[in-house]
Amino acid sequence: MSTGNVVDATPTPLETPISGGNNDTTQGGNNGASDQQHPGTTSGEQGSGNRRSLSPESGQSRVRTLGNAPVSIAALAACNKPIEDFRASNISKATALSRIYTTLTDALPADPTGVEEAFARYIVILENHEHHLSEAKRRSNRQRSKSPVEEQFDEEELSRPTKRAKPDESQYPWVVSDFIHSVTLSPSPTASLDLLKLYSVDPKGTKRSLINSPTCPEFPDSEWTNILAGRAVNLDTVLTGYYSTSNNDERIESIGDLNIKFGTVAPTKIVSSAGEWTIAWNRASRATSMAFPHRAGELANYAEYIIALFAATDILFHDRVILFDKAVRRRVGSRRDLELTHFDKFADLRTAHMDSIGAAVVQRLPISKVPLTSRKKQEACNRWNEGLCLLDGSQCRRLHVCNKCSKGGHKGPECPSSQ
Repeated sequence: MSTGNVVDATPTPLETPISGGNNDTTQGGNNGASDQQHPGTTSGEQGSGNRRSLSPESGQSRVRTLGNAPVSIAALAACNKPIEDFRASNISKATALSRIYTTLTDALPADPTGVEEAFARYIVILENHEHHLSEAKRRSNRQRSKSPVEEQFDEEELSRPTKRAKPDESQYPWVVSDFIHSVTLSPSPTASLDLLKLYSVDPKGTKRSLINSPTCPEFPDSEWTNILAGRAVNLDTVLTGYYSTSNNDERIESIGDLNIKFGTVAPTKIVSSAGEWTIAWNRASRATSMAFPHRAGELANYAEYIIALFAATDILFHDRVILFDKAVRRRVGSRRDLELTHFDKFADLRTAHMDSIGAAVVQRLPISKVPLTSRKKQEACNRWNEGLCLLDGSQCRRLHVCNKCSKGGHKGPECPSSQ
């Protein structure tokens, strides 16, 4: 094994740990974090025994946890440096592995299992890059050795539709940072990520297998697609499907080489009350648990949280709770490091959609200025007919008319039509 720079990951930086419970990292299409080597890390060339100092003065006192042991960010950054040098063909694979292994053993002297696990992942990254280079070289050599007949045959093959070449995933800039942050994720998001990666290999085949399962619950076809992709479910579509008597599936019609895609129609029933939300949520929760069984407890706890908000909010403002729920599920569906039970991550959404000063509330017309006739339901108030309604006719949401003949001036028990 060739001699390389030795990394001195001293235990001093490990005295200021970073909490591993904070998973609030931003995800754009997926959950990535910037992979930066902190300034201040220096290396000095002193022959074959050169050492890179990772002292607290170099600004690397923050740590992450790997397994059960803390690892300084400086050590992880130091492991990334040989990878970049190897990709640039500045050092050999053996040298890169030697430097990475030395760094890991110095950073985790008391955790050989953690060292082996981390070292195995770095080996995979290097081997993927080698495989990519060897494939490129093989294709290049094949092109040089072709005869005119073979070249003509290849031109015909190129004119035919072929499968897209698989990219070298080790080249993605977020690969190393994903590895760093994967050790800080809680078990549920980690399990969800593994299943999402599995489902994304063949989404159509996964969906076909799921809906043909004898334990598959009744659920709209379009929302199965959202669940398997990790996106938020549209509860309006779920509620519409509950009352629908016809199929409303997405389909594709072909006319020659032209494919026309017919999407699902807009939902005809909108969730507007706590009862309707509960009906739709129970169906969505059962379907989500089918694809992600480990989330059953999370979904149940979230349902209790929203129902408690309904109970604590006046019925005239239940629409704000429904909008808040939509915003929460949209945020969780667009990220891979959040759970529905991370209630502290939704404080801004609660202010925006539920508080009187919230931006989303102010943008909507205040309910007090909405004409009463637009809020009044065109049906008789049964409580008034029974003599139990304490509201004036101008304040009650239902009409103070007879519930038998729909005429005013008398109540149901006094209706002339029933005498």
